Amino acid sequence: MTRKFLMIAGCAAIALATGLAATAPAWAQSGAVAAAMAEGAVGEQADGYLGIAGTVSAAVRSEVESINIKRRAAYTDLASKRGVTVQDVAAATGCQTLSSRVKAGQVYRIGAGPWQTKGAGPIALPSYCATAG
Repeated sequence: MTRKFLMIAGCAAIALATGLAATAPAWAQSGAVAAAMAEGAVGEQADGYLGIAGTVSAAVRSEVESINIKRRAAYTDLASKRGVTVQDVAAATGCQTLSSRVKAGQVYRIGAGPWQTKGAGPIALPSYCATAG
């Protein structure tokens, strides 16, 4: 992939490693969202956002949307500081999230593909993630 993506991926890795420092609320989840993730109704996506994978309450759906708004704000801030697109930052963060934060038994989605359940091994990441690690 390009040097630009490598730089973005490095920034995303640093941001995740430090817990997104000032943007920690972008990753914060209520007990309801955490429970929905444990049940496979909510999952992480390669685009850097949470997605609805099953039936959830209106309250959980609203919270997922709120978390995604906070994530987009964090991605926008980092993108403006690095001179890259929000989509690039989100995708690089998605690569890092799928490889380091999704636990066995949780669901995830790559692109427009189907929701999958993470097993004991690593997730097969999209090809653009290959240079992120």
